[in-house]
Amino acid sequence: MSAWRSGTIPARRRRAAPAAVAIVLVVLGVMATAVRLDAPSDGSVVLLGWRPGAVAVDVPAAAAGSGLRSGDLVTGVAGRPLAGGPGAVARPLPGTTLLYDVVRENEATVVAVRVALPDPYPLILQGWGDLLFVVALAGLAAALYLRRPDEPATAPLLVLAAGLLGSTLTVVAGLPALALATGGPQLWLFHLNTIGVYSISWGALPAFAIAFAACRPHSARTRKAIAVAYAAPPSAMALWCGVAALPAPDALAWLGLLHTGQTAIVAATLVTGTVWGFLSYRGNSDPLMRGRMRWLLGGGAVATALGLAGWHLPQLIADAHPLPWGALGLSGLPFVAGIGVALRRHRLFDIERLANRSLVYASVVAILAAGYAAVVALLAGGLKLSHTVAAALTAAGAALALAPLRNLAQSTVNRVMYGDRHDPAGALTRLGTRLQAVLLPADVLPAIVETVARSLRVPYVAIDLVDAAGTCHPAAQHGVAAGPVHAEPLRHHGTLIGRLRISARDRDDPLDPLDLDLVGSLAQQVGTAVQAVRLHEDLVRSRADVVASREDERRRLRRDLHDGLGPALAAIGLKAGLAARDVPPGSVARHLLDEISAEAAASLTDVRRLAEALRPPALDELGVVGAVRARAAPLAGDMSIEVAGPEEMPALPAAVETAAYRIAVEAITNAARHSGAARCVATIALTERGVEVTVRDDGRGLDPDRPPGVGFRSMRERAAEVGGTWSARSPAGGGTHVHAVLPTTPGGAR
Repeated sequence: MSAWRSGTIPARRRRAAPAAVAIVLVVLGVMATAVRLDAPSDGSVVLLGWRPGAVAVDVPAAAAGSGLRSGDLVTGVAGRPLAGGPGAVARPLPGTTLLYDVVRENEATVVAVRVALPDPYPLILQGWGDLLFVVALAGLAAALYLRRPDEPATAPLLVLAAGLLGSTLTVVAGLPALALATGGPQLWLFHLNTIGVYSISWGALPAFAIAFAACRPHSARTRKAIAVAYAAPPSAMALWCGVAALPAPDALAWLGLLHTGQTAIVAATLVTGTVWGFLSYRGNSDPLMRGRMRWLLGGGAVATALGLAGWHLPQLIADAHPLPWGALGLSGLPFVAGIGVALRRHRLFDIERLANRSLVYASVVAILAAGYAAVVALLAGGLKLSHTVAAALTAAGAALALAPLRNLAQSTVNRVMYGDRHDPAGALTRLGTRLQAVLLPADVLPAIVETVARSLRVPYVAIDLVDAAGTCHPAAQHGVAAGPVHAEPLRHHGTLIGRLRISARDRDDPLDPLDLDLVGSLAQQVGTAVQAVRLHEDLVRSRADVVASREDERRRLRRDLHDGLGPALAAIGLKAGLAARDVPPGSVARHLLDEISAEAAASLTDVRRLAEALRPPALDELGVVGAVRARAAPLAGDMSIEVAGPEEMPALPAAVETAAYRIAVEAITNAARHSGAARCVATIALTERGVEVTVRDDGRGLDPDRPPGVGFRSMRERAAEVGGTWSARSPAGGGTHVHAVLPTTPGGAR
C-alpha cells in the first residue's frame, strides 16, 4: 500500500508501458514477415496505389523468372478478377503454375506464373536502405531508453523506432499479387502493420518533438499535447478507412485509397513535426538546448525534405517516386545522424559513452551493408556468378573484414571523442606547439586549458594558482563541468604551484586510467609553463608597484614643493622686499636685501620648474579629462579635437593618472602632426577593467612600412609600467585607433 502511495509502482509502469508497446509493434512485424515467408509467392511485390481493378507489381531482379515483370498490371489470377475481393482463389501449393491476367505495355495478355516459396535474399537486397535506417534508429532508441527511461523524449522515440521497424520488416517482405487473390493471414497481417502499426509509429514523431522541446518537468498542458500527438495519425487513419469506403468501387480500390491517404497523413506528420521543432528552437533561449535542437532539427528537416521530394509528394501527385523502391529509408538517415551528433557534441540526454558505441556500430553496419550490396552486385553482374554463390563469398569476406573494420572504426571514434589519450606523445607535442605560438604571457593559461580540453575531448578544464598563503585561486578555465572533476597537482621543482582540474566527459563516462596517465604527463609540462607565467606576473606586479610608488612619491614631493617650500621662498622674497623699503638706497644693507629678493625669486622659479617636471600640475587642478582637454586646445588647428569623459573621477593611483594623461596627449599630438586628419576624438572612461583611453582620428592611418617611432614606444612603455595594455591599429575605414587599458590596481591588467 505504501508503494502505491509513494508512486514507485505507477512510475515503473509508466516506464514499462512504452517498452511494452514497442515490443508489441515489433512482434507484429515479425509475425507478418514470418507468415509472408511461409506462404507461396509469385515472386512479385505489389506497388500499392489506387488503380481500379488492377495492381502494379515490381519483380526484384534476383527473383526474375517467375513469369511476371516489373511494371505489369495484374487484373486477375486463375481466371478470377482481383476486383472481386480476396479469397476468390484457393491457396496453391509450391510448384503450381497459375495463369495471370496482365496488362503489359498497354496490352492485355495471359502469363503463366510459377508459384514457389519466397526467397528472402532478393527482398533484403531490394530493401536494404529501409532496413539500414530502421535498424540504426531502433538500436539507438532502445539504447537511449534503457539508459534514460525517465527522460520524457526517449519513450516516443522508442515507439517511433519500434513501429517503423515492425512495419518496415513487413514492407520489405512485400505483398505478392497472389495474396490479393487468396487472402488469409498474410493479407490482413500485412495491412495491420502497414496501416495500423505504421500510423501508431508516426504518431510518436510529433510526440517526440513536443516532449524533447518542452520544459522539465512537463506541465499538464504539455502532457495533453503529447497525448493528442500520439492519437492524431491513428485517429486520422481510422477516419479515412471509413471515408475511403464510400468512393471505392471494390475492395482492391479501397485498399489503394487507404495507402494513398496514409501517404498524405505521413507527409502532414513530417511537416508538423519539423514546424514544431523550428518554433520550439526559435522560442528557446538555453544555449545548450539550442545546440541539441539545432542538430536534431537540421537532421529532421533534411530527412523531411528528402522524404517529401523523393517519395510522398510525387506519390500523391503523379503516383510515382523518384527514389528507388526500398531506398526511402535512406532519406531518414540524416535524422539518425542528427541524434548522433547531438549525443557527441552537446551531450544529448547526458549520454557520452553510448554515443561512442553508437557511432562505432553504426559506421561498421553502414560500411558492411553498402560494401555487401556493392560486392554482390559486382560478382553477380560482372562475373556472372549465381546470387547464392555471390552472397556466400561476400558474407565470408564481410566476416573476415568485421574485426579489422570494427577496430578501425573504434580507433577513429575514440580519436574523435576521447582525443589523444591513446597518443600521449602527440598530446604533449600539440601542447608544446600551442605554447610556442602564444605571443603574450597573459594568453598562456587560456591556451593551456583550451588545448588540454581539445586533446582529451573533455567539457571542462581549469587551472588554479596557489598564493603565498597556500590557497588555490582560479586563474583560467574552459567550458562547463559535466561530471566529476579530477584535480591534478602542478609542481615546479617539487613545490606546489597550482592544480589542473579536468571534468569527466559525462557522469556515465568518467576519466579512465589512460586519461589520468595522460593528465599526469601533461601536468609536468603545464607546471613549467605555469611557473613561467607566475614569474612574469610577479615581475609585472613588482614593476607596477615600483612605478606606483615612484609616482606617489612624485606627487607627494610636488605637493611639498608647491605647498611648502614654494610659499616659504615667496614669503622670504616678500619680507626682504618690505625690509628694503626702510633701508636707505645705496647702503650695503639695501644691496643685500635686493640680492635676497632676487635669489628667492630665482629659487621659487626653480621650485616651480621641479614641481611641474615631477607631475603635470593640471592633473591636480583639473583632473585627467580636464588636463587632457587643456593640453589639446593649443594643438587644434585645421583638425578639430574633442575630449570626452567624466569631469569628476574617483581617486586614482598617481601612476595611472599620469599614464592616462601622457598616452592621451601623445596620441593627440601624433594625430595633429602626422595624420592629416580633420577630426580627432579622445575618450577617457572608467570601466571594470580600469581606465580606458581611446583616441581615434580620420586621417591617413598607419604606414605598415614605417617602423614605430618614439611616441609609440613611449605610450606602450607607460601602459606596461602600470600593468596595462596598449594597441594601435588602422581600421578598414581609415584613420588610426589608439587604445589603452590601465588597471586601477597596480599590475591588475594582464
